[in-house]
Formats: sequence, structure tokens, C-alpha cells
Amino acid sequence: MGRNHTFWDSEYENENFNEYDIGEFTPNTVFLAMPFNDEMTEYFYCIKEEASKLGLKVIRVDESVGSGLILKKITKGIEVSEFLIFDLTNERPNVYYELGYSHGVGNESEDILLIAKMGTKIHFDIAPLKIVFYENPIDLRTKVYLNLKKMIEITRK
Repeated sequence: MGRNHTFWDSEYENENFNEYDIGEFTPNTVFLAMPFNDEMTEYFYCIKEEASKLGLKVIRVDESVGSGLILKKITKGIEVSEFLIFDLTNERPNVYYELGYSHGVGNESEDILLIAKMGTKIHFDIAPLKIVFYENPIDLRTKVYLNLKKMIEITRK
């Protein structure tokens, strides 16, 4: 997001926190971090379609073209996207890593949507954060749409 404060500065209102620092980002973009496997493909398209209804473009690194460095594309996507979605299903270490990185570069809680399929084990370090659990693709669609809509309303006042 390109702010001069971190997620934790925001959450704890530390002296580095500046509520007027909206950061630098590419409007109408959503970076999505999630497990890449056949089971999750349908969920990916649900998220992408619901975001599109709100005029948002979902960026997932495996859809990028070329042979550039994947980690560079991930960090750049996290840094420049207006919103971020992290699907914690299947407890993928890369998703946790990318979430941690997003906290360090200034994304605030209103910029980040954490989701997970019902029954997912959430690890200790992020268990205190608000996570939206979904049961199936229809439930996911509703929750993603409503949460993104609210995030737009809050951050674009």
C-alpha cells in the first residue's frame, strides 16, 4: 500500500500512525493470495467474479505472463493493490508469509479481507484477527461481495 506506517502502527495507534496517509496504490485492484490447487479453482473464480461486480480487478500471481521473478510480482502486487484478500484455507505457508508482508508495508485492516473455508485451522499468530469463514462457493460469493463493498465504502470516504 505504500504508507509510512505499518498495520500494527494502525491497530495500536502508535506514534508512526497517520490516519490521513492513504498510501499509494492502483485504484480498483485486489491482490489475492490463496492456495493454488484444483480444489480451490472454483473459489478463485467466485472471488474474481464478485470483485468484478464492484468494478475491481483481481490479481493473482499465477495469472501473470512472462518469466519474471514470482516473489517480485507478489511483493509488488501487495504493495500497489488497493485491497488484499488472503484465503487461509489449507494453511499454506506462502499465504501466511504474504499476509505478514502486507502488514509490514502499510496495509491497514480496512484494506485486507481474510477468508478461510469453515474448519480451517488458524495459527496462533493471526488467530486474533477477524477472519470470514465460508462454507461453500455460494456462501463465499455473498461474503466476498458484501465485505469488499463495505471496504470500498470505508476506505473511499
